[in-house]
Amino acid sequence: MTFDQFASIAAVGTGQRSSLPAIGPLSAYLPTPEDDPQAIAYALLDTAAALAVVRRGTPPDAPGESLPPAPVDSLPEPPPHVVSLLGPLLADDAGAIRLSSDRAYVLAEALRLVAQAGMRLPHRLLGAALARRDLRPAVQPVLGARGDWLLAQLRGAGLDGAGTRAADPDDPELWDTGTTEERLAWFRRVRAVDPDSARAAAVTVWKESPAAFRTELMTAIASTATPADEAFCEDGLDDRAEGVRAGAAEALSRLPGSAYVARMTARARSAMTVGVTEAGAIHRLLNRALRNLRVTPVEPDEAASRDGLGQRLSSAERLTRLVAAVPPAAWPSLVGATGAELVTLPQDEPRWDLVPGLVTATLRHGDAATADALVAAGVMDVRLVPLLSTDSVLTLLSRVPPTLLATVLERIPMPWPQEIATAVGQQLIGAGGHQLRPEVWTMFARAVPLRVAGGWAQRLRGLGQPEGRTVRTMLRDATSVLTVRSLFADELRPDLSSWQDMQPPGGQP
Repeated sequence: MTFDQFASIAAVGTGQRSSLPAIGPLSAYLPTPEDDPQAIAYALLDTAAALAVVRRGTPPDAPGESLPPAPVDSLPEPPPHVVSLLGPLLADDAGAIRLSSDRAYVLAEALRLVAQAGMRLPHRLLGAALARRDLRPAVQPVLGARGDWLLAQLRGAGLDGAGTRAADPDDPELWDTGTTEERLAWFRRVRAVDPDSARAAAVTVWKESPAAFRTELMTAIASTATPADEAFCEDGLDDRAEGVRAGAAEALSRLPGSAYVARMTARARSAMTVGVTEAGAIHRLLNRALRNLRVTPVEPDEAASRDGLGQRLSSAERLTRLVAAVPPAAWPSLVGATGAELVTLPQDEPRWDLVPGLVTATLRHGDAATADALVAAGVMDVRLVPLLSTDSVLTLLSRVPPTLLATVLERIPMPWPQEIATAVGQQLIGAGGHQLRPEVWTMFARAVPLRVAGGWAQRLRGLGQPEGRTVRTMLRDATSVLTVRSLFADELRPDLSSWQDMQPPGGQP
């Protein structure tokens, strides 16, 4: 009997038909008397319902050529224990690790280890892996040949990701036809690979662009300034928009050979001098001269105002901008003292704070030597952390109060050097561990080098059950993360060509 016949009987009603088809094979599943019309009617209706389900679940023949079969995978699968750990993490199940953010970090690190070991995900995990679009950069290298084939089919059918695709930031037409956000994205992209072309594009639209858009363009130029940008940025100092003027000054300050830096350096030479005072008895005994710093406030004349030292700023703010515009390496030739020495020299009253300007200049020029010297001189500015040596970071960690420890650690790329991990771990297990913010425990569990993760997990377990529910929760979470990380490392270590901690591309995942 066809589906149309079943549908006709269901629509008219079994009681309206003079005869009904024999139950036939249905009697094996519905053992009812063949002379019972009601039983036969129920069987027919059940059959029609079942056939409807089959029809809905049967995909129609797709037009066009059939898909080629998936290629054979040649890469091996990870060890069974690794696979059993990857499954729940890919599904984001709250099993061994409670926090979803911790699971994502551990999963990304584990997938990088699998890729480094030259392995692929087993076929049964491909569906869950492809669903983790948030971790696609870590997932894609371990999909294998079949996973790559499956991803290509999903993309071809429009089933991978959102239905509306974002505009291609490389499309040159976006500069003329895109939204403001799309145009800025295109500009930043081009600026990174071809600064001159990007600047030329900015020049063509500069006059008719609103102040906010010009400010964004100048900000992008400032972060990637080259000597070829100097003339454009000098013109920007006269722009009517304050944001453009500030961006132009920032860009020119990053160019040690620019005329702007030369003007600011000349002002700094006039405003700051290091002199020798009459030595006291101890200094005469040691045959050592006593130096001091004399600071003369900058006069906000017309030229200074054009360079960003206008009257609207206080004397302290003008000094900070002036110091920030001088490359740190220039101070010895200017005043006979390094930038780090300047912050320690005695001053007559009123004392001027040079630290903000020196830190800004150090960051602008990426001067690691000056950053280390500033920390050694007692400067505690967490913005310096990315430039510091390990020893300087340890010095900073020993000085900052517990409430600021997290702001230092979040600027250290993961995984941490072992010396830093040891210093932080000792604070966590020490008497003051309960005073640390939860973020410190989280960062520690993720950033401990893999080769010592298992040892730290064991040490944390040895702490037992400390007082305070919050501390116990942080301790349990950190122990779980360290334990799972060490399990992945131990299982995959024999298959790695060289054992090293995995640095996530571009910082933290």
